[in-house]
Amino acid sequence: MLEIPTTDQNPHQPAEWAGLLRSLGEGVVRKETDATAPAPELTVKLLGPPEVYDAHGQPVPLRSDVARRVLFHLILVAPHVIPNHRLIEAVWEGEEPESAIDQIRKTISRLRRELPAGTSLIRTEPGGYRLVLNPSHIDLTRWREALRHTTLLEQNGDCRGALETLSAGLELWRGRALDGLDGKPFTGESVALQEERSAALETWCRLALEELGSSTVIARLRREIAQDPLPERLWEILIRVLASSGRPLEAMEEYNRMRKILAGSLRVRPSAPLQNLYRRLEAEVGGRSPVGTPPAGRARPVNRRKVPLWIMELLRGQEPVPAYVLDQHWNVLHRNQAMRRWFPWLRGESANLLRWALLDPSARTVLHNWDEHAMVYLGIVHCALRKNRDDAFFTTLKAEAENDPAVAALLAKSRVIEVASRSGHHFTLGLPHVTPEPLEVVAHVLCPEGRGGLRVVVLTQPTTSLEENAA
Repeated sequence: MLEIPTTDQNPHQPAEWAGLLRSLGEGVVRKETDATAPAPELTVKLLGPPEVYDAHGQPVPLRSDVARRVLFHLILVAPHVIPNHRLIEAVWEGEEPESAIDQIRKTISRLRRELPAGTSLIRTEPGGYRLVLNPSHIDLTRWREALRHTTLLEQNGDCRGALETLSAGLELWRGRALDGLDGKPFTGESVALQEERSAALETWCRLALEELGSSTVIARLRREIAQDPLPERLWEILIRVLASSGRPLEAMEEYNRMRKILAGSLRVRPSAPLQNLYRRLEAEVGGRSPVGTPPAGRARPVNRRKVPLWIMELLRGQEPVPAYVLDQHWNVLHRNQAMRRWFPWLRGESANLLRWALLDPSARTVLHNWDEHAMVYLGIVHCALRKNRDDAFFTTLKAEAENDPAVAALLAKSRVIEVASRSGHHFTLGLPHVTPEPLEVVAHVLCPEGRGGLRVVVLTQPTTSLEENAA
C-alpha cells in the first residue's frame, strides 16, 4: 500500500492527480512527515523523454551521457540498492574500460554536487548506491498507483471512478517511455512500459464504452493511432467499435488505411483475425449481417432502450447475486451491479455472453471444467441454427469457434448435442477478485411474456431458490 506523505502538492504534478488522490481515500494511508526524510527537491518524469526538475520547476541539466544513464538507472530501481556492477553494465553494456568503477564513483560525486540536495538524494550502500526520492514525485510511481486503484475500483463496481482514475494516469504520458535513453536496460524497460500502457488503454476503451459511449472511444483511438500508427491492436479495437456502432464503411476504410501503413513501414500484412473481420464487414455491406450487428440502416431488434423499467428493477432486486438481460443473440443488454463486479469482462455495447464463453481466454479460467460448458454452448449454437440456418450471428460464431484451437480440440474428441436452454445449469466459477474460494452457482432463465427473444438470467447459490433470493 502506498503511503502518501503529507507534504505540499508539487506544482508540477497534474492537478487532476492531486484530486484523484484526495478522492480515492480508501486504501491510502496518510502519515505525518518524517523529519528524517529528505526534502522533495526533485520531480522526475520517465513517461516520455526523461526529465528532471528542481523544486522551482527549472530543468536540472545533466552534462554527460554517463551521468544521465547512472541517474536514470538509479531512479528506475529506487528505492532499492543497485550494485556497482549493474551500474557499469547500464553505462557500458559489457564494454566497460578498466577504470569503470572509478568513473562510476566520480559520476556519483558529480551528481551529488550538481543535483539539489544531492548528498542526501544518493546514498552509498555496501557494494552500490541507492536513490532516496519521494515516490509521489516520480510519474512512473504515480502511473502504477493509478493502475492499482483502477483495478480496485472496477472490482468494487465503481466503473465511473475506475475510468476517471485511469484517465488521470494516462494523462501522465508525454510520449514513448524513456525516449532517448539507448541500451538494453532502458530499451527493455521502455518496451515493457509501452505494453503496460497498451493494456491500460484497452481497459480504458472498455470502461469508456460503458460510461461515455462509442464516439468518445473512437475519437481517443484515432488520436492514439495518429501518434503511433504501428500497434495493430489499436486498429483492431477501432475497427470493432466502428462496426458495432453501425459504421461498417468507416471500419473498412480504417482497415485499408492500417493495411497500407503496416505494408509500408513493417512490410507485413494484417493478422488473420483482422482479415477475417474485414471479410465479415464486406459481407455486411454486401447485405449479410455480421456477428451481433444488424444490416446497415436497420436498428437492432432489441437494444438497451427497449429493456422495460420493471425488468431493470427486477435485476436490481436480485442483489447481491448477478442478474442480467440477454437478447436472442446473447448480447448483454442490461445487468445489475453484482454482474458488473463478478464479470468485468462483459461490459460495453458489444458485450456478448456466448462469444465470451466460447472464445475469450478469460472464460477458460473463470469457468471451471470449461470443456464441459463449452460443449453446452456449442449445443446451443447448433440448436439455434437448426431452427434458423440463415442466422448470420450463429453461423459466424460457429465458424469462429471451429477455427479456435481449443474449441477444435474439443470437437475432435466429442460430438455436439443440441441444447435448447441452459436454465438450471450448474457452474463452478473462479473469481479471485470476488472471493478466493470457488463459487457454486445455478443459472435461472426467465422469458418475459410478449418480449420476444428477451431473457432474464439470475445466478443463485445451489441451496437458494429464485423465490428465496427475490424475497
